[in-house]
Amino acid sequence: MEPPVYFIGAGPGAPDYLTLEGLRALEACGAVLAPASFQRSFSDFLDGKDLESPFALPHAGVMRWIEERLTRGPVGVLIPGDFSVFCPFQSFVAAFGTRARVIPGVGAHAAAAALLRKTFDLPEVAHATVITSPRAFGRAGSSVSLRDFAKPGHTLVLYMNDQPLAELAAELRAGYGADVPIAIVEEIGCPDERVTVATLDTVVDRVGDRDPFGLGSSDPEPALALVVVGEVLARDEDPSWWDRRYESVWKPRNMR
Repeated sequence: MEPPVYFIGAGPGAPDYLTLEGLRALEACGAVLAPASFQRSFSDFLDGKDLESPFALPHAGVMRWIEERLTRGPVGVLIPGDFSVFCPFQSFVAAFGTRARVIPGVGAHAAAAALLRKTFDLPEVAHATVITSPRAFGRAGSSVSLRDFAKPGHTLVLYMNDQPLAELAAELRAGYGADVPIAIVEEIGCPDERVTVATLDTVVDRVGDRDPFGLGSSDPEPALALVVVGEVLARDEDPSWWDRRYESVWKPRNMR
Protein backbone atom coordinates (compact mmCIF):
# COMPACT_ATOMS: atom_id res chain seq x y z
CA MET A 1 0.00 0.00 0.00
CA GLU A 2 1.17 3.49 -0.81
CA PRO A 3 1.63 5.78 2.19
CA PRO A 4 -1.32 8.13 2.77
CA VAL A 5 -1.41 11.92 2.83
CA TYR A 6 -3.33 13.02 5.92
CA PHE A 7 -5.20 16.32 5.66
CA ILE A 8 -5.77 17.01 9.32
CA GLY A 9 -8.28 19.58 10.53
CA ALA A 10 -6.34 21.44 13.21
CA GLY A 11 -8.94 23.86 14.50
CA PRO A 12 -8.30 27.57 15.00
CA GLY A 13 -4.67 27.04 15.98
CA ALA A 14 -4.73 25.59 19.48
CA PRO A 15 -3.57 21.96 19.92
CA ASP A 16 -6.46 21.29 22.33
CA TYR A 17 -8.78 21.35 19.30
CA LEU A 18 -6.98 18.50 17.53
CA THR A 19 -9.11 15.34 17.48
CA LEU A 20 -7.80 11.99 18.69
CA GLU A 21 -7.88 10.69 15.11
CA GLY A 22 -5.93 13.75 14.01
CA LEU A 23 -3.35 13.20 16.74
CA ARG A 24 -2.82 9.55 15.72
CA ALA A 25 -2.35 10.57 12.09
CA LEU A 26 0.05 13.33 13.04
CA GLU A 27 2.14 10.95 15.13
CA ALA A 28 2.42 8.58 12.14
CA CYS A 29 3.84 11.28 9.84
CA GLY A 30 7.54 11.95 9.41
CA ALA A 31 6.89 15.08 7.35
CA VAL A 32 4.25 17.75 7.93
CA LEU A 33 3.10 20.83 6.07
CA ALA A 34 1.82 23.44 8.54
CA PRO A 35 1.49 27.24 8.60
CA ALA A 36 4.23 28.97 10.58
CA SER A 37 1.92 29.81 13.48
CA PHE A 38 0.80 26.17 13.69
CA GLN A 39 4.40 25.00 13.68
CA ARG A 40 4.79 27.01 16.88
CA SER A 41 1.52 26.12 18.60
CA PHE A 42 1.78 22.40 17.69
CA SER A 43 5.52 22.22 18.38
CA ASP A 44 5.13 19.51 21.05
CA PHE A 45 3.67 17.20 18.38
CA LEU A 46 6.07 18.13 15.58
CA ASP A 47 9.46 17.55 17.20
CA GLY A 48 11.83 15.72 14.85
CA LYS A 49 9.52 15.96 11.83
CA ASP A 50 10.40 17.47 8.45
CA LEU A 51 8.45 20.76 8.37
CA GLU A 52 7.47 23.34 5.78
CA SER A 53 4.68 25.90 5.42
CA PRO A 54 2.37 25.17 2.48
CA PHE A 55 1.86 28.91 2.00
CA ALA A 56 5.56 29.37 1.22
CA LEU A 57 5.28 27.23 -1.92
CA PRO A 58 3.42 27.38 -5.25
CA HIS A 59 0.97 24.58 -6.04
CA ALA A 60 3.52 22.51 -7.95
CA GLY A 61 6.02 23.03 -5.12
CA VAL A 62 3.57 21.69 -2.55
CA MET A 63 2.89 18.63 -4.70
CA ARG A 64 6.60 18.02 -5.20
CA TRP A 65 7.36 18.47 -1.48
CA ILE A 66 4.72 15.88 -0.53
CA GLU A 67 5.61 13.38 -3.26
CA GLU A 68 9.30 13.40 -2.37
CA ARG A 69 8.55 12.63 1.29
CA LEU A 70 5.91 10.00 0.57
CA THR A 71 8.74 7.69 -0.45
CA ARG A 72 9.65 7.55 3.26
CA GLY A 73 6.18 7.26 4.78
CA PRO A 74 2.94 9.13 5.49
CA VAL A 75 2.84 12.90 5.11
CA GLY A 76 0.56 15.22 7.08
CA VAL A 77 -0.99 18.57 6.24
CA LEU A 78 -2.29 20.59 9.20
CA ILE A 79 -5.35 22.41 7.88
CA PRO A 80 -6.30 25.64 9.65
CA GLY A 81 -9.83 25.16 10.96
CA ASP A 82 -11.62 22.35 9.18
CA PHE A 83 -11.87 20.96 5.64
CA SER A 84 -15.55 21.93 5.38
CA VAL A 85 -15.27 25.75 5.30
CA PHE A 86 -12.81 28.08 3.54
CA CYS A 87 -10.25 25.33 3.04
CA PRO A 88 -7.75 25.97 0.20
CA PHE A 89 -6.58 22.34 0.05
CA GLN A 90 -9.39 20.79 -2.05
CA SER A 91 -7.23 20.55 -5.18
CA PHE A 92 -4.53 18.62 -3.29
CA VAL A 93 -7.06 16.18 -1.85
CA ALA A 94 -8.36 15.59 -5.38
CA ALA A 95 -4.84 15.23 -6.78
CA PHE A 96 -3.87 12.49 -4.33
CA GLY A 97 -7.14 10.64 -4.83
CA THR A 98 -7.41 7.47 -2.77
CA ARG A 99 -4.13 8.26 -1.00
CA ALA A 100 -5.74 11.34 0.59
CA ARG A 101 -7.25 10.88 4.05
CA VAL A 102 -9.30 13.84 5.28
CA ILE A 103 -9.64 14.04 9.06
CA PRO A 104 -12.27 16.45 10.42
CA GLY A 105 -11.29 19.06 12.93
CA VAL A 106 -12.97 21.68 15.08
CA GLY A 107 -13.95 24.54 12.79
CA ALA A 108 -13.32 28.06 14.04
CA HIS A 109 -17.08 28.74 13.98
CA ALA A 110 -17.71 25.79 16.31
CA ALA A 111 -14.91 26.89 18.62
CA ALA A 112 -16.32 30.44 18.63
CA ALA A 113 -19.79 29.19 19.57
CA ALA A 114 -18.32 27.28 22.50
CA LEU A 115 -16.27 30.26 23.63
CA LEU A 116 -19.27 32.58 23.42
CA ARG A 117 -21.48 29.89 24.99
CA LYS A 118 -24.12 30.55 22.33
CA THR A 119 -25.73 28.30 19.77
CA PHE A 120 -26.15 30.16 16.51
CA ASP A 121 -29.78 29.17 15.89
CA LEU A 122 -32.63 29.63 18.37
CA PRO A 123 -36.37 29.05 17.94
CA GLU A 124 -38.17 32.33 17.22
CA VAL A 125 -34.83 34.21 17.21
CA ALA A 126 -32.63 32.82 14.42
CA HIS A 127 -33.64 30.21 11.87
CA ALA A 128 -30.46 30.29 9.75
CA THR A 129 -26.71 30.51 10.26
CA VAL A 130 -24.80 31.94 7.32
CA ILE A 131 -21.06 31.28 7.20
CA THR A 132 -19.35 33.52 4.68
CA SER A 133 -16.64 36.14 4.21
CA PRO A 134 -16.81 39.80 3.18
CA ARG A 135 -14.10 38.89 0.66
CA ALA A 136 -16.73 36.93 -1.29
CA PHE A 137 -18.67 40.09 -2.15
CA GLY A 138 -17.83 42.98 -4.40
CA ARG A 139 -16.09 40.75 -6.92
CA ALA A 140 -16.62 41.41 -10.60
CA GLY A 141 -20.05 40.21 -11.65
CA SER A 142 -21.33 39.76 -8.09
CA SER A 143 -25.02 40.61 -7.83
CA VAL A 144 -25.32 40.26 -4.05
CA SER A 145 -23.79 42.07 -1.10
CA LEU A 146 -23.12 41.20 2.51
CA ARG A 147 -26.16 43.16 3.62
CA ASP A 148 -28.36 40.74 1.63
CA PHE A 149 -27.54 38.10 4.24
CA ALA A 150 -27.62 40.45 7.24
CA LYS A 151 -31.27 40.27 8.11
CA PRO A 152 -33.45 39.47 11.13
CA GLY A 153 -33.53 35.74 11.77
CA HIS A 154 -29.99 35.22 10.45
CA THR A 155 -26.82 34.71 12.44
CA LEU A 156 -23.78 35.68 10.41
CA VAL A 157 -20.38 34.08 10.98
CA LEU A 158 -17.73 36.00 9.05
CA TYR A 159 -14.30 34.66 8.23
CA MET A 160 -11.39 36.68 6.86
CA ASN A 161 -12.90 40.15 7.14
CA ASP A 162 -11.21 42.61 4.80
CA GLN A 163 -13.33 45.69 5.53
CA PRO A 164 -12.52 48.46 8.04
CA LEU A 165 -14.63 47.85 11.13
CA ALA A 166 -16.67 51.05 10.72
CA GLU A 167 -17.60 50.11 7.14
CA LEU A 168 -18.43 46.54 8.12
CA ALA A 169 -20.66 47.65 11.01
CA ALA A 170 -22.49 50.17 8.79
CA GLU A 171 -23.17 47.60 6.07
CA LEU A 172 -24.40 45.02 8.57
CA ARG A 173 -26.66 47.56 10.26
CA ALA A 174 -28.17 48.50 6.91
CA GLY A 175 -29.02 44.84 6.36
CA TYR A 176 -30.35 44.06 9.82
CA GLY A 177 -32.14 47.39 10.05
CA ALA A 178 -31.41 47.50 13.77
CA ASP A 179 -28.62 47.73 16.33
CA VAL A 180 -27.90 44.02 16.90
CA PRO A 181 -25.10 42.34 18.88
CA ILE A 182 -21.71 41.62 17.36
CA ALA A 183 -18.76 39.62 18.70
CA ILE A 184 -15.17 39.70 17.45
CA VAL A 185 -13.31 36.58 18.55
CA GLU A 186 -9.53 36.55 18.14
CA GLU A 187 -6.89 33.81 18.48
CA ILE A 188 -9.36 31.20 19.76
CA GLY A 189 -7.77 28.83 22.24
CA CYS A 190 -4.37 30.51 21.96
CA PRO A 191 -2.50 32.55 24.60
CA ASP A 192 -3.64 35.83 22.98
CA GLU A 193 -7.32 34.83 22.87
CA ARG A 194 -9.61 37.85 23.06
CA VAL A 195 -13.37 38.37 22.85
CA THR A 196 -15.05 41.72 22.19
CA VAL A 197 -18.86 41.81 22.51
CA ALA A 198 -20.73 44.98 21.59
CA THR A 199 -23.48 46.09 19.20
CA LEU A 200 -23.26 47.38 15.66
CA ASP A 201 -23.65 50.93 17.01
CA THR A 202 -21.00 50.62 19.73
CA VAL A 203 -18.39 48.18 18.40
CA VAL A 204 -16.20 50.81 16.71
CA ASP A 205 -15.84 52.76 19.96
CA ARG A 206 -15.36 49.54 21.93
CA VAL A 207 -12.48 48.37 19.73
CA GLY A 208 -10.95 51.85 19.45
CA ASP A 209 -7.70 52.19 17.54
CA ARG A 210 -6.95 48.47 17.68
CA ASP A 211 -7.11 46.56 14.36
CA PRO A 212 -8.20 42.97 15.06
CA PHE A 213 -8.17 42.15 11.34
CA GLY A 214 -4.65 43.39 10.57
CA LEU A 215 -5.90 45.34 7.55
CA GLY A 216 -2.96 47.73 7.42
CA SER A 217 -0.40 45.23 8.61
CA SER A 218 2.59 43.86 6.73
CA ASP A 219 2.71 40.82 9.03
CA PRO A 220 3.11 37.73 6.81
CA GLU A 221 0.80 35.71 9.10
CA PRO A 222 -2.98 36.22 8.92
CA ALA A 223 -5.01 37.81 11.70
CA LEU A 224 -7.03 35.02 13.28
CA ALA A 225 -10.25 36.91 13.99
CA LEU A 226 -13.82 35.71 13.48
CA VAL A 227 -16.95 37.90 13.55
CA VAL A 228 -20.36 36.71 14.78
CA VAL A 229 -23.43 38.92 14.36
CA GLY A 230 -27.04 38.41 15.38
CA GLU A 231 -29.67 38.49 18.09
CA VAL A 232 -28.63 35.07 19.39
CA LEU A 233 -25.69 36.72 21.14
CA ALA A 234 -28.08 38.50 23.49
CA ARG A 235 -30.79 35.87 23.87
CA ASP A 236 -31.28 32.53 25.58
CA GLU A 237 -33.59 29.72 24.61
CA ASP A 238 -36.98 29.57 26.28
CA PRO A 239 -36.86 26.47 28.54
CA SER A 240 -40.38 25.56 27.41
CA TRP A 241 -38.92 24.55 24.05
CA TRP A 242 -37.33 21.52 25.72
CA ASP A 243 -40.71 20.26 26.91
CA ARG A 244 -42.28 20.93 23.52
CA ARG A 245 -39.64 18.76 21.87
CA TYR A 246 -40.02 16.16 24.58
CA GLU A 247 -43.78 15.93 24.15
CA SER A 248 -43.89 16.13 20.34
CA VAL A 249 -40.74 14.22 19.29
CA TRP A 250 -38.71 12.46 21.95
CA LYS A 251 -41.50 10.95 24.05
CA PRO A 252 -43.57 9.60 21.11
CA ARG A 253 -40.44 7.96 19.66
CA ASN A 254 -39.39 6.61 23.05
CA MET A 255 -36.01 8.19 22.46
CA ARG A 256 -33.13 7.23 24.75
